[in-house]
Amino acid sequence: MQKNKVKIIGAVIGAITLTVTLLFTGKDKPFTNVKYKDRSAIHVLISSGHGSILNSIYQTLGKQSPTWADSLKIYEGYSTKMLALDLSHKLMQNNIDVTYINAYNTDMTLNERVQRVNELYKNDKRVILIDIHHNAQPIGKANYTDFEGYKGFVNSPFGATGIETFTSVGFTESDIINNEFIIPELENDFQFRYGTWTKGKEENFYMLKHSHCPAVLIEFLFMTTYEDCLLIADPEQRDLFTTHITNALVNYNNYLNSKGNE
Repeated sequence: MQKNKVKIIGAVIGAITLTVTLLFTGKDKPFTNVKYKDRSAIHVLISSGHGSILNSIYQTLGKQSPTWADSLKIYEGYSTKMLALDLSHKLMQNNIDVTYINAYNTDMTLNERVQRVNELYKNDKRVILIDIHHNAQPIGKANYTDFEGYKGFVNSPFGATGIETFTSVGFTESDIINNEFIIPELENDFQFRYGTWTKGKEENFYMLKHSHCPAVLIEFLFMTTYEDCLLIADPEQRDLFTTHITNALVNYNNYLNSKGNE
């Protein structure tokens, strides 16, 4: 009888040990020994558009929506900083190396950002850049003006809407990241504004042209259109956006790891 009790206790202890081992050595767990984590084949640098709010003062001239009739207002630097922080958190949870390069409330010049990107890329060739912004369109035909003179579009077919993604001119690794990983994630849940020749668009924006690493600039909806501002401010839409970008980068990371194992 005593031997049976010992066997039972031993079996229980073994089961508990096995359970604890599985729980705390899983490679998908954020809090575990690095030996149990998959290698991050990429180091994601995140840049968010413009300065945020400091001491109740918006740090960037312009770069904001009108104050709409329901008091809704989007400050691009404030909104994109929150998106960048959320994306950083989700990437870390998925064991992807990430650095938020302009996590200041004050603004950084484009040249300062590019220098930071290129310094990191010089020492780590896994680096890729994701630059997050909100879009705006010419407001010459706007049908709404707020009390500060900012203009936009309400209930108008002239108000632009949707997401655009950009890479530098010419085919590079950036286009693979954008067209094969990011856009397929985004286009099923958001209205997407496609390029002429490929799904993504190409422009020589400063961050894209002067960053030495692969870089994708994402314009998440239009601040100049009221309907898009409602989506920008919606917690579920924001979560959906950062989740899709996370999924895209995890898939790209897995793609690179699979190539390395060939």
